[in-house]
Amino acid sequence: MATFLQRLKFAWGYFVRGRHRASPVAVPPDFSYPPPDPQLMGFMVDMYRAHGAETVRAGNWVCINRGRAFTRAAYFDIQQHPKNLILQTNFITVTKDGIHIAEAFAGIGTDLSSALRDACQGYQDSTFHALFGQPCDHVEREKWMVNGISRNITMGMLRIRGVLLHELWPPVFEGIQSHVQNFPLTGGLHWCRYFYASHPVEPPTIEVLLDNETCEPLQSQAAELPWPKAEGYYFIRLFFTIQDSPGS
Repeated sequence: MATFLQRLKFAWGYFVRGRHRASPVAVPPDFSYPPPDPQLMGFMVDMYRAHGAETVRAGNWVCINRGRAFTRAAYFDIQQHPKNLILQTNFITVTKDGIHIAEAFAGIGTDLSSALRDACQGYQDSTFHALFGQPCDHVEREKWMVNGISRNITMGMLRIRGVLLHELWPPVFEGIQSHVQNFPLTGGLHWCRYFYASHPVEPPTIEVLLDNETCEPLQSQAAELPWPKAEGYYFIRLFFTIQDSPGS
């Protein structure tokens, strides 16, 4: 993860060079992230271009809209099973202000290529659209009163693997909204990810991340939500950003 000084250096470099449009964009250093994977990077380029963004490769990063953001992706922890291959991926986005947004996704497929495509699809559905924020069928926007202040909420698609009755989701979402609205959140950009996995014979897995870190208060509250019961395995993943409303 990037150190404070590394982030400050990048943000300052972007600011200075950004004052002169003829100057090259300040490309972020690697910040100790693992080398990006070519197939994942190609996916990132195609995904942003398909959504109307100006996108080019810049060293080990994909530069979006002349430096408004940079992104990269890598995979690790490959597990070969008799019927499939499972791996983990990390998608990193660095904003022009030097903010690092890290999202991890599992990919499942019959081989490496299909597992990577599966991870990419998960990222595109649930995280990318919320971060990019362009209006489309995969994005929902709402205004919530968070800690007494009107905030803009941008949500990607609800990512589900396994079987889930959708009519059982609204009570869970209402609980998530209530918890977030009463959380003492500061101003500025924040991002939140809820993950719940139901196991037939094991306790469920519950994880709530706020700004890349486990948020113990929200995670404890999430354990009390009416998550749907099921005989088989399933997981739910919800990602959303929280931003200041103009004039709030």
